[in-house]
Amino acid sequence: MKRRILTTALSALALAGLLAACDTQDQATPEFTGDDVTTDTGDADTVAIVNGEAITRADLFAYAGMDEDPGPAASDGTLEEVISLELLRQEAVARGLDTDAETRRILRMVETNLLASLLMERITAELDITQADLEAEYDRQIEQIRGTEYRARHILVEEAERARELLEELEADADFAELAEAHSTDPGSAARGGELGWFAPEQMVPAFSEAAMALEPGETTAEPVESRFGWHIIRLEETRDTPVPELEDVRAELIEILESRAIQEYLEALREDADVEIPTRPANQ
Repeated sequence: MKRRILTTALSALALAGLLAACDTQDQATPEFTGDDVTTDTGDADTVAIVNGEAITRADLFAYAGMDEDPGPAASDGTLEEVISLELLRQEAVARGLDTDAETRRILRMVETNLLASLLMERITAELDITQADLEAEYDRQIEQIRGTEYRARHILVEEAERARELLEELEADADFAELAEAHSTDPGSAARGGELGWFAPEQMVPAFSEAAMALEPGETTAEPVESRFGWHIIRLEETRDTPVPELEDVRAELIEILESRAIQEYLEALREDADVEIPTRPANQ
């Protein structure tokens, strides 16, 4: 039951403005312009009044998750839904459900999530990210991914002795791809003649990567290489520098990184100034 209540409450997050209805009918209702909500006391654009509680176009747009009028037909349907929700809200309050301790905790969490999200949006909106900032972050990210990639083939078998037999066949000029297709237990690569494509060392298990990195292009491991998957015969085809994208291709990702860093730094500053206490729990808890 608590899980159902929490799900319902979180689903109502878009209705935060509606659910936090005015205490009296005389309170000013925000004017909605389609792009922003202000606290002007002009035309509130009220579309319905339910037992004295005003529902505005801003409430409809917030409920529908829209920034502009979806049209009369859609608005009419949305209005009926919002009126129904308002009636249910009022009845729940009349029954005292809003005073239940668990409900208050859930509503507090909904409020916390909403306000935290709004603050993070405000922080990122106030950022002045320049081209120089993007270039510096681009260089920082590229430096982390620079390296070497490898393209290799392998034949995977369950027993070391069988791997050695296949190595002997390779030494006798057998075709690597044909042996892989016929004998490898790796279904993903066997059909491609053992071809693994390009990979970074960290993408493979350590034993495999170390063996591949020790080879020169065209070389095959002299002994089978054991991993948790079985025994590998590895042939290195070629190497290349890790490809890096152009700055413009990752501009959005760079902005996201800078925004996330700004939020993290802001949060760290808040924690430094905050008085946070975490009581020590008994060992049996």
